[in-house]
Amino acid sequence: MADLSIIRHQSIFDPTKVKVPIHIIGAGATGSRIWLALVELGMTDITVYDFDNVEAHNLANQIYLHDDIGKPKVHALRDYYTRKTGKEPPEGMAFVPRKVDQDNTTFESMPGIVLLLTDSMASRRDIYGALFPPVGVQSATIGLIETRMASSYGNIFTINCLNKKQLMYWAATLPTDERTETTVCGSSISVGPTASVIANLAVWQLINLLTDRNAVEYEISLFLKPLIVNMENPRDYSTAA
Repeated sequence: MADLSIIRHQSIFDPTKVKVPIHIIGAGATGSRIWLALVELGMTDITVYDFDNVEAHNLANQIYLHDDIGKPKVHALRDYYTRKTGKEPPEGMAFVPRKVDQDNTTFESMPGIVLLLTDSMASRRDIYGALFPPVGVQSATIGLIETRMASSYGNIFTINCLNKKQLMYWAATLPTDERTETTVCGSSISVGPTASVIANLAVWQLINLLTDRNAVEYEISLFLKPLIVNMENPRDYSTAA
């Protein structure tokens, strides 16, 4: 049961009906905000992975506080939960201070939905290779949300992992780190308001993925200077397939 009242949004999204584990890989600008939004929605079956410590420059664009500097980010989130709710995190919520990559992750280890929010494209490709096995073996991960962000624009990809065509279509879009400004951590191009918008759109995509896959767009592209929102859902790669 959630430690926060859910009565104001329960008619729109009822977390008590969600039986799918959520995995957040990366607790930076978008990941920390997504975690907080899910906590405020009343979700409890959440595992957060990050191996970084909180640094002073993170305070400007992530949810961490001054007292968190020097702590592992996942430990800071655990403490944040207690400050927020007055209680210890529930049994189903886990905070893992380690890197997720092909060396320590298998497709069996993350059943449910994964939010892929690490700070490099190389790490995302590694995690993709770890979570999704060769043809003929079914991954335990049924849904994936990935965000990409620069100073004033971003992308949110939402993938039904049971749709192999869609999964491969998304994987082919992963650029090299040399070709992208993408970041979700505390680099010079990470802007707090941009991260907030991207994170909240990602949460809505997660809500739709859990409640109505027909309402999910495969890709949302958001430009903030000026404001332009593009949505793409190629018929052959529909999230609802």
